[in-house]
Amino acid sequence: MTLGTGILFLILSVFLTMKIIRITSENLTLAYISLLIFYLVSYLFIATSLIRFTYRKPEKEITVLINKGGKKLTLKHISSGKTEVINNDLIKAIELYYSWNTNPFSSDLGYSKIKLKNNSNIFITQNQVSQSEIKGLFRNKVIKEKSRFMNRLK
Repeated sequence: MTLGTGILFLILSVFLTMKIIRITSENLTLAYISLLIFYLVSYLFIATSLIRFTYRKPEKEITVLINKGGKKLTLKHISSGKTEVINNDLIKAIELYYSWNTNPFSSDLGYSKIKLKNNSNIFITQNQVSQSEIKGLFRNKVIKEKSRFMNRLK
């Protein structure tokens, strides 16, 4: 839905750009400001949609269960059916990326990046397990916390 809205805003922006080019008025400041706003809004909608598409891959690959008593994460790989238990001994570091936006537009665009000692990474999106729960389980392994409007998986 947001991708379609972004494309609609982009088309409208291009249409307004063509209309403004044809106008030969001396005071086009308001027109340029509105164009800038339309392009910015279309960028936000399209970028948010593309980031959400990248979040779907890890969400579809694994199911995450938390064992708070034992301070463990249980990862069930959906494609292979294998179950993997992640505890404090296997983790090298954890990076937490929060979305500071509180409305539904991009509040779900945060994730936890768990770096294992075997140099592999596990991405757990905010829709699976919140960053605060990961931080509560493995507080001493957290090395980075970032808060942004939206976060790309990296």
